[in-house]
Amino acid sequence: MLFRIILPLVFVFLWSSAFLAAKVGVQYSTPFTMLLLRFALVSLVFAAMLPFARAWRRGELPRPGLSVVGLTAIVGVALHGVYLGSVFFAISVGLSAGISALIVSMQPLLASVLAIFLFNERLRPVQSAGLLAGIAGVFIVLLPKMGGGMPPLGLFSVCCGLVAVTGGTLLQKRIGDKIDLLAGNLVQAMAASAFLAVICLTVETPQVSWQMPFFLALAWQVIMVSAGAYVILMVLIKRDSMAAVSSLMFLVPPVTAVIAAAGFGEPLTLASITGFAMSSAGVYLVTANSRPRK
Repeated sequence: MLFRIILPLVFVFLWSSAFLAAKVGVQYSTPFTMLLLRFALVSLVFAAMLPFARAWRRGELPRPGLSVVGLTAIVGVALHGVYLGSVFFAISVGLSAGISALIVSMQPLLASVLAIFLFNERLRPVQSAGLLAGIAGVFIVLLPKMGGGMPPLGLFSVCCGLVAVTGGTLLQKRIGDKIDLLAGNLVQAMAASAFLAVICLTVETPQVSWQMPFFLALAWQVIMVSAGAYVILMVLIKRDSMAAVSSLMFLVPPVTAVIAAAGFGEPLTLASITGFAMSSAGVYLVTANSRPRK
């Protein structure tokens, strides 16, 4: 019983900590260079995990077609290259880790709005209420900072990341059942590494200060987030329903904000706490009631 309670809490902490590790790492490295190093190492980790996954499942994993591999690579570029690159860049220019986590967590809300126009879907009343609550929560958090306490370039960058993660997630939903999860993550990590290498060679001038905080931040993201949180996620998916696992994601923005306030001195006021709570509740209402109408 204790294990069933502790494991989800560990997962939320590790997932939330990725934003804080980014905040540390970009103080010693340019953002895209750090991501390139991360996903090059992640590719090696997933490649090493693949034989064990085959042994665990007692057989060969399904082999996807080239078209599925290609689409999976596009998902990797969108999610790990553009989305994380936008978040890392936003944090590097001064946007807080808590606000970054809050904005990108609005992905289910944006996907629901797009579904209205793209797929002629209708929101349930409770989803409409969740959408309004989520938007209101973001507004409450951002309003006090609109007077100059928030870098516009960082805000624009993280909004680009929100669009990228929404598009990547929608594509992943179409092809996710056509490729094994671990193999898909390996393809995504390799594609993201290639994309980030191009960025570092053309747009960014790579710079790394090889100091201990950078090594710790990079190791944390590779081992604890990309590998450790991934393994826990697989255990949770196997043990619980997808709805139960997905609901854990709604805790990420407030947990990130609390850790950032405790460890980095990012301000956490009553208004921001209220906004984080409203946004998380809004995302939950939209996602938990996303079953199609009969």
